[in-house]
Amino acid sequence: MNFKIKTNDSNICIKTIRETKDLLEEIKVLDPKVALVDKSISENYPFIFDEFKNLDIDIFAITDPETEKNLETLEKGYYFLQKNNVQRTDFILAIGGGATTDFAGFLASTFKRGIKLCLMPTTLLGQVDACIGGKTAINFGNIKNLVGSFYNPSEIIICTEFLNTLGEQEYLTGISEIIKHALITSDDEISFVLENIENIKMRDQIVLEEIISRSISIKHNVVNEDFTEKGRRKFLNFGHTFGHGIESSNLKKPMLHGHAVAIGMMMALKYSSELNFIEASNYEMVSNLIKRLGYDFSEVSLNSNAIYASMKSDKKNTEKDSISLILLKNVGEPFIYNENDGSKLLEFLERFIKDFE
Repeated sequence: MNFKIKTNDSNICIKTIRETKDLLEEIKVLDPKVALVDKSISENYPFIFDEFKNLDIDIFAITDPETEKNLETLEKGYYFLQKNNVQRTDFILAIGGGATTDFAGFLASTFKRGIKLCLMPTTLLGQVDACIGGKTAINFGNIKNLVGSFYNPSEIIICTEFLNTLGEQEYLTGISEIIKHALITSDDEISFVLENIENIKMRDQIVLEEIISRSISIKHNVVNEDFTEKGRRKFLNFGHTFGHGIESSNLKKPMLHGHAVAIGMMMALKYSSELNFIEASNYEMVSNLIKRLGYDFSEVSLNSNAIYASMKSDKKNTEKDSISLILLKNVGEPFIYNENDGSKLLEFLERFIKDFE
């Protein structure tokens, strides 16, 4: 599955390979000046670090990507690039999950007004979502992704073998984005997911390649039409306004992003049903799908007031005193709904949480 994504101002070459040993050849061909790497990669794939040493590629190691995705680490990154005399024509390589590629993208977009970037995402969430679409960011003042930019990498290399070392729940957090892409696209896409539940759970190589390809294509088609999120790209936030609110009510014990999105999608479908936009059977379908896949929500805390407060302050809200939601009229028919009745939404959250728990 090798293909090129054409954006308004550039082409992105995406390559998919099955085995990590083949990454070594890709790294040699790419000839990056430096590499930004999630330090955990050295534990599971030490030979990749060995190859960097053999090729005399300096490494900027990130120990805790989500925690270190901030201004302090960004400043260290600038000094690192300056010390290594990185030029705008040089490649920098980023290997890690979504937090690592987010950080590397923002660093690359702002150093010398933009240097060439190659992403090698190591998580399913990174492969089907974070690395596609050019969104880069760092956290600021306890707010996730508050400072960022739109900046496309030149190359993306996806290796499905990385997924073998993911824990079950970390793997499932990426499946949430695949489900989301399917729900906002068509019955055919969600049917493919439903028909392959067992193969997805088993991480069947052929099915994984197919489902990753489909998900990337869906996101690319949306992003290419609306790169800076003025219109249709907002549909990619289906389940995320609720989901980000759920994440905010779990700050003391952070939860996996995709798990928050999974619950958020159920909330969005339930709310769509209660507002008579969509048949209730669609909520049941997704709820049963998530249950069959084996998501563990046992440690998740749901607080209606905390969720609602976060939703009110969501940066995607476009009208004063209203909350912008992405709802569905049908599978493949997302739309923007501005909820002006806060008490009705809060009451819905309370009922949903009571039934969910």
